[in-house]
Amino acid sequence: MMIKKTFKYFLLVLTTSLFFNSCSDLEVENYNDPDTEIVLSTSDGIRSLASGLFNTWFTQQQHNFGSPGPAMWVMADWGTVTFANYGTLDMSQEPRVFLDNSPSYAYHSITKNYWQYMYKVITTANDVLIGIENGVEIGDNGSETMMTKGFAHFMQGLGNGYVGLIFDKAYPSDETTDYATLEVTDYRSSIDLAIKQLEKAIEIFDNNDFILPSDWINGNAFTNEEMSKLAHSFIARLMVYSSRNTEQTNAIDWESVLFHAEKGITSDFNIQGDGNGSDRKWMSWYKYYMARTSWGKVDMRVVHLLDDTLPANWPDGGIDDLPNDGRITSNDLRVQTDFQYDASNNRPERGMYRWSTYRYSRLDSWINANFFAPVIMMRKAEIDLFKAEALLQLTRLNEAGNIINSGTRVTRGGLQPVNINSEEEIRNAITYERTIELPLTGMGIEYFDMRRKGQLQDGSLLHFPIPAQQLEVLIEPFYTFGGINPQFGIPNEDVSINGWYIP
Repeated sequence: MMIKKTFKYFLLVLTTSLFFNSCSDLEVENYNDPDTEIVLSTSDGIRSLASGLFNTWFTQQQHNFGSPGPAMWVMADWGTVTFANYGTLDMSQEPRVFLDNSPSYAYHSITKNYWQYMYKVITTANDVLIGIENGVEIGDNGSETMMTKGFAHFMQGLGNGYVGLIFDKAYPSDETTDYATLEVTDYRSSIDLAIKQLEKAIEIFDNNDFILPSDWINGNAFTNEEMSKLAHSFIARLMVYSSRNTEQTNAIDWESVLFHAEKGITSDFNIQGDGNGSDRKWMSWYKYYMARTSWGKVDMRVVHLLDDTLPANWPDGGIDDLPNDGRITSNDLRVQTDFQYDASNNRPERGMYRWSTYRYSRLDSWINANFFAPVIMMRKAEIDLFKAEALLQLTRLNEAGNIINSGTRVTRGGLQPVNINSEEEIRNAITYERTIELPLTGMGIEYFDMRRKGQLQDGSLLHFPIPAQQLEVLIEPFYTFGGINPQFGIPNEDVSINGWYIP
């Protein structure tokens, strides 16, 4: 499909070395530059490339404004905003509208930057592995070679994996790839390769003792065993979240999901924040803006889930038509710790369907610490809920119910245990716990969950197209997904139909 020679140039555009800390969109690296050759052939050079990989990935998940995270958050109807930033206003229109995938779109950067940085992660990790395969030893007498090799495979997996989660097409690659012959594939191939790369990382982690430098994943001097658990957890994420509809979700290899979840993290995965300043590298603007007072709110769909006497949509008559002034009545203790009543709303001309009576307050301690507190990336609860869902899919109801009853439903929510013999109760509890417990942790979780269950509001896109700027470089026509009238994409494959709400 794509012109191979052009794509080789395109990858060179993307692979500007992290060692030189370049963020230019279209700056081509000169591989004949002697400085670059030195970087790719010396221990210190390869180590420097590897040490920056996770921060580059983190920047696009949490820190950089050019990310689809906020747009996915509102498309999932978990959060709602009345501001236009990051494409949130456009992507939460009711009825839904298609994504403007043109270079002139004001928020084109939410896909363009993400695409470019994920491929920067992938191709730089490939370079690290090529350097090691060419005989470069890392650290004193090669003491860090296997650690670096395993970490590079880990980052290949995160890069290829998240391209597969977000976009409809991909250019999956590894250290053996000939970029001159690389062709486009569907997202599934990128997911499959990512899982294999994470499995390679696990094999290295399981057979080599090391302690990761704490600045590679800030604040985490992970042992090889801990890195193995993290890689297993990301495999579980990719296997579950890559589904675009209920049919694909039911076809997941749930035995494999259970295997990886059981080997996954046993405590929350956090990044140590480094404050709020122009030179900071480890803080999350994504979490801050979606949760801060007077900006992001909790969508009424979630308010309704907590209290079904409240409507899932803002009433035409306003707050006067809400029972109890829109205050939640619930036995769930998290209503008091994670949610704050806030009936103030603005910008009615942008649609009162965006209004809500609650904001998400669970992250307030982090916000109030001026971003020096740990940034949550993956909760243990997420992995436990993977186990429970896998066991449910495998009809091991008692085991699934026991995981739910020993988890956040009871420990944080103070709710009654579920009936371990009731498939319906267990399934509903898993959905409820994922909705209440996991928001604003890993980017896109709310959206991925709604997508795989066929619940995204009608007209929501199920994945993003290759960004228009990249299609221009590749001399390919623009295309897009989403919308009601007009609608672009194949229903139930590219665009949601029969979701939770049809305006």
